[in-house]
Amino acid sequence: MPASVEARPRDSRGYPVPAITPWEGDAPQFALTDYGRSAECARNRRCSVCDTLMPRGPVWRVVGAAESAAIRDALAAGRPYRNLAPTLEGPGHRACMLYASMVCPYLARPNARRGTSAETPDDMTAHVVRGAVRGKLGAVVGFADYEFAVTRSQVLFRFLDVVEFLPHDTADEHLAALRAELARSDAGPDGRSDGRPEGGQPR
Repeated sequence: MPASVEARPRDSRGYPVPAITPWEGDAPQFALTDYGRSAECARNRRCSVCDTLMPRGPVWRVVGAAESAAIRDALAAGRPYRNLAPTLEGPGHRACMLYASMVCPYLARPNARRGTSAETPDDMTAHVVRGAVRGKLGAVVGFADYEFAVTRSQVLFRFLDVVEFLPHDTADEHLAALRAELARSDAGPDGRSDGRPEGGQPR
């Protein structure tokens, strides 16, 4: 577990609660996103998982089946990838997103669903609301940077230029990468990752 995630508030079971997760009383609502917290993270370049600063440079997010396949196909064909459709899911540190991909049941398993009782989804949000299935392929993806817009009701993100693509069927495939990232972070002068993929090259 990244140290910044370990320092997060915990739920009644002892699980760390991500920065953008809303609370209902003493209970975090893991399947939902808090508008105010998400906006603050976007504006201040803070990780949506651990709520600490993301250095200038690449950011990471976990993507589902459709976007994973599109990125894979673009990279295989030597084409640049740019998804102009906005998403509600914000970026984070590489270590935080590798960790989140493994411990969040929805992100970790292809047949997992977010909890039931969803708000009504639309074409843009169907993949992030309760009841949605992740799909067969997932990936932790590094992007050169992100754009965002804060509307009256949503915080929307777009991501620029793939710099790393780590696909998975089940996310425990990332365990070795997470361990290496944490070891590299521990070795750094400030205790955090320098923000580059292993070897500093796109994957």
